[in-house]
Amino acid sequence: MVRDGHMGVSNYALSEGKMKRLWILFWVICSYFVFLGSVTADERVRVNRVYDGDTIVLEDGRKVRYLGINSPEFQEPFYLKAKRFNESLVLGKEIRLEFDQERGDAYNRILAYVYVGDQMVNARLVKEGLAHVFLIGPSRKHSALLLQAQAEAKQNRVGIWSARARPKDLKITNVHLAEKDKPDPNAPYVRIANLSNGPVRMTGYILSNESGQKYVFPEVRIDPGYTIIVSSAAGKDGIDDRGQRVVCWPAQSSAWDPREDTAFLTDPSGEIVDSFHYKGKRISASSPRSKEKAP
Repeated sequence: MVRDGHMGVSNYALSEGKMKRLWILFWVICSYFVFLGSVTADERVRVNRVYDGDTIVLEDGRKVRYLGINSPEFQEPFYLKAKRFNESLVLGKEIRLEFDQERGDAYNRILAYVYVGDQMVNARLVKEGLAHVFLIGPSRKHSALLLQAQAEAKQNRVGIWSARARPKDLKITNVHLAEKDKPDPNAPYVRIANLSNGPVRMTGYILSNESGQKYVFPEVRIDPGYTIIVSSAAGKDGIDDRGQRVVCWPAQSSAWDPREDTAFLTDPSGEIVDSFHYKGKRISASSPRSKEKAP
């Protein structure tokens, strides 16, 4: 009887221990989902100003950069049309911000998918040919939707896909010079986006500057909508912590003239497929203004 009594106490203690561990596990899971909800919860705000085709300013002064897309730069075809269309969709209206894995960038801007009612503005701009898909880092929740919208725009030959804009498959979106107040391990660097409907193998493509310094791409591929960074860091080619594809050109650290230069991208046959001119701090050669963009 005594042994049975001890057995009963032992079983009770064991079940009590199990219950305690279950409660701890339950508390951890609940805490995780509360935290996750605070990170991913949508936010409703009102738009005070439209900066351009993919950036807006809220009533409280915060800037929002549309996730997954890139609109034409100042002085590029359809820049003004993209800005005005964006204004028609969001200016003065209450919008809903949907977040992905990254909520902010190095320019202190919020990164979000923007909705007016049930309409995603990011996708609408792409569908109208007023922006192209621009996938950087781990925020890729709506990549399939955006790529489908881009395919429709290209098929309809609207906006940047029309003959007027001289549509291309590869685009140099930025020559990012080193900045003392914003250190970046890759800077200076060049970012190239794949605007085509399929993957592009970069083997044999050449990136060069006005003085003739050049970098020949190795066996590397860019998937549609994604980008590649040509970094000046001395390291191995591969994928960085943000999920970005990076190739290294250490000599680039002294290649770009800080006053003015042009980046050229040529295919293996020697044909120039794109160029990017900058003056000063990434300012268009024909413009006294700069356009704040994501790197």
